[in-house]
Formats: sequence, C-alpha cells, structure tokens
Amino acid sequence: MTRESLETIRKRLLTMRETRLQQCRRQNADAAALLDEGVADVADQGLTDSLKDYLHLLSDAGREEILAIDEALERLRNGNYEKCEGCGKNIGISRLEVLPFTRLCLTCQKNTEQQESTKAGPAKGQL
Repeated sequence: MTRESLETIRKRLLTMRETRLQQCRRQNADAAALLDEGVADVADQGLTDSLKDYLHLLSDAGREEILAIDEALERLRNGNYEKCEGCGKNIGISRLEVLPFTRLCLTCQKNTEQQESTKAGPAKGQL
C-alpha cells in the first residue's frame, strides 16, 4: 500500500472510532435515562429492563469495535497493518477497504467462523 492510502485508512479508522464512541455514549445515556424515569407497572418495568439490556449489548458491541479499531491503528503504526494475524499473509486491499479494522484474511476468517460454529453446535442461535 502507498503511504497516501495508509493515511486515508488511518483517517477513516479515526472517524469510525469517533462515530462509534459517540454512539456508545448516547446508548449509555439512554440506558441511564431509563433508570431515572421510574415505571408505572410490572409489565412496563419488564419492557424497560429489556430495552436497557439491549442498549447495553449495543454499547458492548460498540466497545469491542472501538478496541478493534485501536488495534488496527496500532498495526498501522507498527507497519504490519496488512498482515493477517492467522497466517501472516497479506489481508488484501479489497477486504481492508470493506472492513478496515479486520485482523484476518478472508480464508482465516472463514476458518475461524467454521471452528466457532462447530464448537457452538447445530442449535446455535435457535430457540
């Protein structure tokens, strides 16, 4: 990759990080507001609790994404941004353009997902 394209990616990662950070702050504030409002009855309390849990889950996912972005920025600084952490080969510019904070090439990502799916068993995600 050229120095200019790496700088473009760095700026994009910083923008993504700031956007995600603002979303997390907003979701945490929304969850906190639900605690402060008080609830009329038990059914409303259950709905409020579910919504609060959902907002916290979104916030957790946001924090994980921020950490992944921070790791990508560190890899940029260290000069190993394009290297797959699984096999050491180049990840590929097209994949990095789509998901600039990815750590794995497409082959390693598929292998990881397949291993996780096998560990989880056939009923993963089903009620």
